[in-house]
Amino acid sequence: MKLLSLKKNAIPSKALIASAFLALLTPFVCASAAESASISVQGVGAIEVTPNAYSVTLVVEEQGNTVGKLNTQLDSDLRAIVTFLLEQGIEQKHIQSMQVRLQPRYINTPQGRQQEGFTLSRDITVTSTDLETYDKVLDGVLKRGVDRIQQFNFISVGEGDAYQKALIAAVKNAKQRAQLLAKELEVEVGEVVAISESGGNMPIPVMRAEAFAKDMSMSLPGQERIEARVNVSFKIVQ
Repeated sequence: MKLLSLKKNAIPSKALIASAFLALLTPFVCASAAESASISVQGVGAIEVTPNAYSVTLVVEEQGNTVGKLNTQLDSDLRAIVTFLLEQGIEQKHIQSMQVRLQPRYINTPQGRQQEGFTLSRDITVTSTDLETYDKVLDGVLKRGVDRIQQFNFISVGEGDAYQKALIAAVKNAKQRAQLLAKELEVEVGEVVAISESGGNMPIPVMRAEAFAKDMSMSLPGQERIEARVNVSFKIVQ
């Protein structure tokens, strides 16, 4: 009977030991959670710059049944376009025309979908710092065989410097936002835990060259907004 009584008393002792261990462990768990607490914000920085150049991608296409003949026709158009661009003062290093695409052309017939020749196209990318003559350049290339204007952008030469300034402004903005949140939460902002950069530009949709040139006839470059965005996490100091 005494042995049984001893075993019964042993159970509460184990419970007391476990409770004491949890009581000792709890402050460490809370401290660890407090140390891992952070504030995550997104910072945005923007710089306004005046474009001093433009970039345009021209597309020349030929359709037919013989690839060799299509290539000859395309080369003839390309020579006329490049010669005109050089005459307008655009440097040869700012004219790229290496991208070529060859695709089979299909038509629907009573017998089903059938191939009817090929479409051979070539992209010509042009960059120029002479904004005053871009409309003359567009008119000239359209008369010399260009079928589509795929993309037109006013750009800023030296844009990298402007983006770096915007990036610095984004980091400062992230810190200000974190401090504002911390003030409302009655905590302090600590060291940076993580930081990442994000951003990008949207291309102009494809349109017919004639319609594009007409829409651009009254366009002005104005100012370009260069943005930078960063995601930053700061440690919370309790």
